Amino acid sequence: MNNRKDLQFAIIGIGAFGSELAKTLSEEGAYVIAIDKDMKNIEQIKDYVSDAICFDGTDYDLLESHGITKVDVAIVAIGEAFEPNVLISMNLLDAGVKEVYARAGSHTQEQILKKIGITDVIHPERQVAERMGVSLVRKGLTDVFNFGEGLAVFEMEAPDTMVGYTLEELKIRKRYSLNLITIKRKKNSSEEFENIGILKGSTNVKEGDHFILVGKKENCDKMMNIN
Repeated sequence: MNNRKDLQFAIIGIGAFGSELAKTLSEEGAYVIAIDKDMKNIEQIKDYVSDAICFDGTDYDLLESHGITKVDVAIVAIGEAFEPNVLISMNLLDAGVKEVYARAGSHTQEQILKKIGITDVIHPERQVAERMGVSLVRKGLTDVFNFGEGLAVFEMEAPDTMVGYTLEELKIRKRYSLNLITIKRKKNSSEEFENIGILKGSTNVKEGDHFILVGKKENCDKMMNIN
């Protein structure tokens, strides 16, 4: 499998969502080109990405001259209007860009984007709302990312009744059908968390630890309700 970090990413539309996505991809080691027609947005992102260019992405000639039609992955993240997302996506697909993701604000917009053949549709607001809704109902959960098919990644504070026990003693996978990926623990007396590294059966759960789990919501509920 090719290393995704070796791919060239272009993000067109550097608003709140596009900016955070660009920074995250860059932090992961990817080559990221940020494009926006507002120079102010380019100035704010240029120190975080591999390249930042100010131009109107709806202009095919400019996309081509700046090499954007040659990238491996393009994310069209313009939020203030939908028409540019469609036009840019079509141009990139016609140019042969293998993966094109685009932002939609409604079901109708999603259907239009799917009709033109993009790789996938982005719903930033919906995805944030889904995560917030789950975390508000399940108070122990601080973060949720859905994979579909009922599976999700959860971050939750370790239940009080698990504190002081080893992972071998807790048998989380056997008892709750949840896979514990890692544990986040506070750095000394600070409020910052860090991953404790590779988990072992002898790893001891401490007060304030956060579990990063993969599984189904109902199984996560069962584990949360053991307090």
